[in-house]
Amino acid sequence: MVAFGVLGPVRAETGAGAVPLKGPRHRAVLARLLIARGRVVPVDRLVDDLWPEPPRGAVAAIRTFVSDLRRALEPDRPPREPAQVLVTAPPGYALRAAPEAVDAWRFEDAVGAAARHLAAGRPAPALAALEEALTLWRGPAYAEYADQGWARAEIDRLDELRMLAVERRAEALLALGRAADASADLQAHARDQPLREDAWRLLATALYRSGRQGDALAALRQARQTLVAELGLDPGPRLRQLETDILAQTADLGLGSGPRLRRLETDILAQTADLGLGPGPVRPFFGRDAELARLDQAAGSVARHGRPVLALLSGDPGAGKTALAEALTRRLTARGWTAQWVRSPEYEGAPVSWPWLDEAATAEDPAVARFRARRAAVAQLTAKAARGPVLLIVDDLHRADEGTLDLLAALAGEEWPGLIVGTFRATEITPELTAALARFAPAEPVRVYLAGLSEAATAELARTVARQALDAPTAQLIHRRSGGNPFFVRELARLLAAEGGTALRQVPAGVRDVIRHRLARLPDPAQTVLRQAAVLGRDVDPDVLAALAGATPVLDALDAALQAGFLAEDGPGGWPRFTHILVRDTLYADLSALRRAHWHAAAGAAIERLHPHDVAALAHHFAQAASRDTAARAARYGRVAAEQAERRSQPHEAARLWRQTIAAHDRTAADVRTAADVCTAADVRTAVDVRAAVDVRTAWPPCWGWVARLP
Repeated sequence: MVAFGVLGPVRAETGAGAVPLKGPRHRAVLARLLIARGRVVPVDRLVDDLWPEPPRGAVAAIRTFVSDLRRALEPDRPPREPAQVLVTAPPGYALRAAPEAVDAWRFEDAVGAAARHLAAGRPAPALAALEEALTLWRGPAYAEYADQGWARAEIDRLDELRMLAVERRAEALLALGRAADASADLQAHARDQPLREDAWRLLATALYRSGRQGDALAALRQARQTLVAELGLDPGPRLRQLETDILAQTADLGLGSGPRLRRLETDILAQTADLGLGPGPVRPFFGRDAELARLDQAAGSVARHGRPVLALLSGDPGAGKTALAEALTRRLTARGWTAQWVRSPEYEGAPVSWPWLDEAATAEDPAVARFRARRAAVAQLTAKAARGPVLLIVDDLHRADEGTLDLLAALAGEEWPGLIVGTFRATEITPELTAALARFAPAEPVRVYLAGLSEAATAELARTVARQALDAPTAQLIHRRSGGNPFFVRELARLLAAEGGTALRQVPAGVRDVIRHRLARLPDPAQTVLRQAAVLGRDVDPDVLAALAGATPVLDALDAALQAGFLAEDGPGGWPRFTHILVRDTLYADLSALRRAHWHAAAGAAIERLHPHDVAALAHHFAQAASRDTAARAARYGRVAAEQAERRSQPHEAARLWRQTIAAHDRTAADVRTAADVCTAADVRTAVDVRAAVDVRTAWPPCWGWVARLP
């Protein structure tokens, strides 16, 4: 039997040793077929996945790769004997591997078996299964293909499954009374995954059971600070309850087993929330009247016709999707509606949070399980609807598993009086969610997209958070820097309240951390191109960026950045533009001074070749390069740009450019007369317009050294 390894570099082995897989495209074909998990992958899809721009003869090349792989995987197969492993299945190929033949599949089975052991109160076999499973990892899953779109979803799923395995191993250790062993691993896990509430909850529990109550409370405080700083959210109810239990020294919290640990497992496997007012405290809510009215109108249709209506609520991270759903919940529950909240877990593929599915999901046949889940959900919702219409909020669909999405599509087609509201991040649409959105289409869902707040709503939100009056320029600055994103607005308002108006030129720490977290999800080439784009400013000239990026595939990187919501195509002439100036400022501030200067010089050289008449941009980039090699060009273009600013009646801009020009002369070996002429021109011209002092020694201190050297 051929065994395949994907938890690390892709490989194949037989009893005789490693299978030679030839070149990188042979390995890519094998990886792509393994990800399909036995399903047929059409030849056209293989071509598109292997080549950004398929060459002529690509289909023939695929056939050659498949033929070579067949010989390598089944070297003893007689001529003209049909292949048994890599088979032809119109319109493409499929890999027929046994479930135990692929390390990732064995790992997934082991994690599922461990969950069943834990739920049945058998921590010892759960621990053994998980420890053996975690040894299968030799490196990042599908290590060579992390930057390939066709592999990204599977890589993310396996990474999340590995983190779930780490947490379930900790649960098993806790159940066996080995809290100290669990806390050692959990500290590193929580540090690496600071947004996973389960990681913090397990860590705090392990520390408490190890006799470290103070450290347990410190871990919970750190979790709170991280969630508030990075996401603007308070910890969930389970973390808050755990903190209360630790402070009260609840009796069964310190036990190695018992009802509380069993409840801990149940909570992880089914994150239930049946709430009347939505999750968490009421947050400031402004500027979404039109969107709230559309959802309210959908609720009215439910009340009139007694049939379900599906509403899809999307937007960027921090746009206020959950806050809008909470506002809708408050409005409808005040009218007698019953509200049900369902949250997707922080990791893809984890058990879903439907509170009525525990029994329905135990059927061995997947088709039977889906049918029972659908019947159980409809029965539960129908029972609730007997008391009045039901509002079902399904939060974070971008993290929902396929079963949840299937059930949601089914519920939209049933007969029960309810409004279903699904929220998701428009920048993180998974392949599963893409397929689900297509299935939702026949239900004709109400679609609501949350763009940035208006300037007036931004000002109102900022005033509320900062607890102080804002003058018009300050409100406009907050709106411009935040793009109206409510999370960014709140962070800027907090910064304003803490440090005053001058601090608004900074990027708040919470915003920086969120942006960096989102950036880390992009492939490395896309991250590099985005950082280079930040050097160019908020509006990005693709031609200049391509020259700056060199051999990096800029179009692929820009597509990834656009899809992730870092850029939008609304700049001049359809150029990409950073969606928020805070995004651009964060990327730019994170560059080292040396790299920043090098990229400014390269940008200046590209603009000099492509747009030689854009003297303002040339002056800026060569001045920011701040090197002796670029100083002469910085001075030359700076003087021309300053003169242009004078002709446009922009004296303050002219003064800034003259100062920039003089500073550039200081870095050159220019003759005294040339530099002094620049200083004299700068002093005379700008002093009249800006009404500054005429004395060159006070108006232009950098010039005094040059003027003093005149013969």
